[in-house]
Amino acid sequence: MLRLTINAKNSLKTDFYKFKSQKYLKVIFSSVLLFILTVSCLSFYNDAKINYLTYKLKIVDQFLIKNGFRVENIEIIGTQNLPNDYLKNIINKHSESNIFNINLPIIYKKIIQNSWVKEGYIERILPNTIRIRILEKKPVAIWQSKNGNKLVTSNGEVISNVNVNTFKNNFPIIKGHKAKESIYSILKVLETNKELAKNIWSLSFINQRRWNLHFNQGLTVHLPSTDMLVAWKKIIKLQQNYNILNLRLTEIDLRNPEQILGKINFDKKIILKGQNL
Repeated sequence: MLRLTINAKNSLKTDFYKFKSQKYLKVIFSSVLLFILTVSCLSFYNDAKINYLTYKLKIVDQFLIKNGFRVENIEIIGTQNLPNDYLKNIINKHSESNIFNINLPIIYKKIIQNSWVKEGYIERILPNTIRIRILEKKPVAIWQSKNGNKLVTSNGEVISNVNVNTFKNNFPIIKGHKAKESIYSILKVLETNKELAKNIWSLSFINQRRWNLHFNQGLTVHLPSTDMLVAWKKIIKLQQNYNILNLRLTEIDLRNPEQILGKINFDKKIILKGQNL
C-alpha cells in the first residue's frame, strides 16, 4: 500500500508500504515503463513540443484507470457540522483522472477555505481511496453585530456561511464592540459553574472593559472590569442561598467590590391597589 498525506502545515509526506497484491505493483511498473517509452519516442521533437505532447498524453492515464487506479472510495473522518457533501464534491471534480494525478495540495487549499475547518489531512491510499480527516473549529457563542449574527470561536474566529438559527439554543449571544475578541476570558469564568451559566442567554461587552450577563429569568448582572471570577462566585453563592433567579430581580450590580446592589420587579398593579385602600 502506498499512502500520500498532506497535513495542516501544507507539507507533503509520502510513506511506502508493501502492496497487498502483486497485481497493483505490476500495473504501476507497466505504467512507468509505458510512460518512459512514450517520452523516448518524443525525443525527435524540440523541448516545447515534448512538454506539450507529454502533458496531453492520456495513454498512461487511461491504462491506470482501467486497472482500478481511480477514486472509488472517499473516507471522511471527524466532521460534525461541515457537510460531507462539501468535501465529496471537491474530490469528485477529479474523479475522471487516475488517482496519481489528483493534486492533494490543491484539494487541501479548497478544503481549508471552509470556515469550519481548523485542520485538514488528506491521504491517498492505493489503489482507489482518498481519506480526509477534519478537525473542526468549536463555536462558543453567537456574535451579534450590525452585519448580522455569526458563530464565533473562543479566540474570536468567525464561522461564516452557517444557518445561525440552528445553534440558537446551544450558545449565548454576545454583543458589544470587541466582544468576540474578548469572549475567552468571560467564558473561562462561567465554566466554573456550567449549571448556572446555562441560564445566561446573552452577554454584553460594555465599553470594551466589562461584561453584563443577561439571564433567561429577566435578571441582568453587572460584572466589574476586574476580578470577574470573584464576582461570579458571589452570584453562585447568592443563587445557592437565596435562589436569586426566581426572586423577580431585574438587576444585580457587582461593580463595587464592597457592596451588592439589586433591583426588584414590583407588580405595579399590586402597588396601585395598596395605595387605593
